[in-house]
Amino acid sequence: MNEKIPNEPHKAVLRTAVAATILIAVGAFMLSFAALTDLAQRSGIDANLAWIWPIIIDGMIVAATVAIVALNGFPRKAMVYPWSLLFFGAIVSTAANSTHAILTVDSISNGVPPVVSALVAAMPPVVLLAITHLTVHMYQKKAEAAELRAAIEYDEEAIESEKYGVAYDDGFQAAMSDAQAAEAERLEAAKEQLIEATSRARAEGHAAANKGASSNTKAQNVRPAASNGAKPASAPKVQAMSGAASPLYDEVAQSIDTQN
Repeated sequence: MNEKIPNEPHKAVLRTAVAATILIAVGAFMLSFAALTDLAQRSGIDANLAWIWPIIIDGMIVAATVAIVALNGFPRKAMVYPWSLLFFGAIVSTAANSTHAILTVDSISNGVPPVVSALVAAMPPVVLLAITHLTVHMYQKKAEAAELRAAIEYDEEAIESEKYGVAYDDGFQAAMSDAQAAEAERLEAAKEQLIEATSRARAEGHAAANKGASSNTKAQNVRPAASNGAKPASAPKVQAMSGAASPLYDEVAQSIDTQN
């Protein structure tokens, strides 16, 4: 994945933005409190109760601002109501501050145009609305960057795991092939040794048989020249021993062939 990961806002930057939002909210509340209190008195609200009206209006703005910051990261559906309250409070506060500024300028006649006075009075709630949106936007982008980074790291880990799995499989197959080749070589060597031992045993059997036959022939040739005092029974015994060599060799040869 070649997608570029955006830089996440540093924690110090986010904390500074939150602190600035709170400071602007406090300043806007203080400026708006005096203007809205005076406007409430001019509108017929008792002087002892006029201070409650700005608390209701600006308090709604402060509460909505805190809710928006606290609900950052939740689905957009959950943010609709807090933003609606913030916009409504900001509009009411802006209109009330502008109206009070126009009435005040008209009453004191200091040469300042009413429009300028209304704009000056409307700036604190408007700035509060803008800075609140900026702070929330920063937190949202931080969350998006963190999610993107986590997704990319997960994909990289999955790719590495797959590579290691393929390498392990290849190594296992190679090890099994080597083991099978070694076993085949061992069996082949054992077979050659068995064949060699069988051939050696046959050769030794043939040599023993030939030697026995040669001894038997010599004994038969020497018998006519023997003296009359020799025992005649010795010849048949030698002949019997000579005749017994061949079956013994055949039995040994058959045993070796069976083992082979």
